[in-house]
Amino acid sequence: MKLFPKQSIMLSLFVLMFMLLSVLTVVIPHAFGFTMAIVTSDAMEPTYSKGTLLFVKNASEDNLVVGNEVTYYVDQGRQMRTRRIVAVAENQSVLYTIGDNQNQMEPKEIQKRQVIGQPIFYIPKVGAWLNQTTIQLFKNMYLLFALYILATTLFVTFYQIKSGSVKKTITS
Repeated sequence: MKLFPKQSIMLSLFVLMFMLLSVLTVVIPHAFGFTMAIVTSDAMEPTYSKGTLLFVKNASEDNLVVGNEVTYYVDQGRQMRTRRIVAVAENQSVLYTIGDNQNQMEPKEIQKRQVIGQPIFYIPKVGAWLNQTTIQLFKNMYLLFALYILATTLFVTFYQIKSGSVKKTITS
């Protein structure tokens, strides 16, 4: 009697690979010092379209110059925004930015402490899938998969004990 049909094993492997890929997408960039940001407006088109996933690396003071892109926090850190630097104050503590698709500078100046860094590379359209609902779905999937692995392990262990295929050894 087959305990697990081939389809069940294939489904488990598919879910495991999908989950492993999603974890690696987050863990590996973080391990190399990248912060992920999602472009939420069309202000930087054509450079970055809405829904682009950016990988942002800390920027040195030398890289925060006019013409470079910068990602920074707004709304007390609740949101991230990416724009192009158009001016730097004389004391180097304030930046002025504009979107590539905008005619006017951003209304508020950017303090250096708000700066996350500069986008190093990006993946178009992937960020459109990543939102709070999607992240919660992934968390629930991880929990369900962990429970599935636990239940399967317990089932197989009890089946082996009941059928006598696991030999009990007692060491003295």
